[in-house]
Amino acid sequence: MRLFSIRATVFALALACASPDMAAAQQQPENIPWENSTAIAQKMATVLLERQTGSKGLPLTSFAIEVDLNLDGFPEIFAYRYAPSCDGTNCGNFLFVLEGDSYQEVLGDIPGARLVPQDKIGLSAFKRNGFLDIQSDQMTIGWDGKRYLDASSFPASSLDGAAFLAACQKSKSNEQPAEGEAERVNTECQCQLNRFQVTSFSQSDLDMYTASLAENFEYPTGEKWTALLAVQNNAKDVGTGCDVASGKSQWPPAYFNHGDQPQQKLNFDGFLDACPAQTFILSNHKIGSPDRALSLCGCLAREMPTQGISQEGLDLMAQYYRDEISDADIEAQDVDILAFHDKASEACLSQFPAK
Repeated sequence: MRLFSIRATVFALALACASPDMAAAQQQPENIPWENSTAIAQKMATVLLERQTGSKGLPLTSFAIEVDLNLDGFPEIFAYRYAPSCDGTNCGNFLFVLEGDSYQEVLGDIPGARLVPQDKIGLSAFKRNGFLDIQSDQMTIGWDGKRYLDASSFPASSLDGAAFLAACQKSKSNEQPAEGEAERVNTECQCQLNRFQVTSFSQSDLDMYTASLAENFEYPTGEKWTALLAVQNNAKDVGTGCDVASGKSQWPPAYFNHGDQPQQKLNFDGFLDACPAQTFILSNHKIGSPDRALSLCGCLAREMPTQGISQEGLDLMAQYYRDEISDADIEAQDVDILAFHDKASEACLSQFPAK
């Protein structure tokens, strides 16, 4: 087997998370059709749900979709597993997030979350601790750093925001504002202050950020610079969330070096069966566990067709990953397939989440 890239190192406000129609609102390269994205999600979800529930297969009327909640380019997997008279234990809604070495199901601690109808689930405009909030029927759930919880359980702060509002309005205002500009700026700044209070910004955090908005602000060094950078990053997420909520902008997707080739509907099952078990995938220093291998293989399945790999090429790569054919065998049929694969593997590995 030739070693290269992964082989070389031995390797509108509700964006959606719960139905295929709503999921299409998330930004995605035009040459990755949703039918292919959902086919990959369904295959990955089958593996994860079988482990989670102990039940084989994915019954009819079940579905799965990819949804990138932390906007890192590696989607989380949302799945609905159908069962008659579902009691919400081994059926209903599941959300799998890759944390460290394994996928964790992160809805199980929220009472009733398994049974919320799919048309009552959507993504908020706002991030919390790096992940988008989820609106689940009448409840907002937010990321606590390890899992999703009822957002009403998070501590809130009561901030003196007068100085921040003045600094924010000054930093956003034009010298000759257009009609309605002042009202828009006031609304944006108030939105940010409101969000700071429900995401546990401390008064010292707010004061530090307010000071940084001044025209002649002198940036600190050392630990104070590190602290300011963390506060500014949180504030940037808050500002973007307010812009998304107002319809002014959208969350930018993670940078990913996608190919530009169009693709048809593809069958990924053979490749996704073979890829996670391959030694050069599992032993790569960025991978090292079956779940991380599954995540990388999902990325490869998504990215290889954007480089130009067709169904025939995908099937050849499945054989290759099963060690049934060699580099020479592939190149005898299509000299470009391994090059396409290596471009996809480089893109996936370069962006792969740290442990």
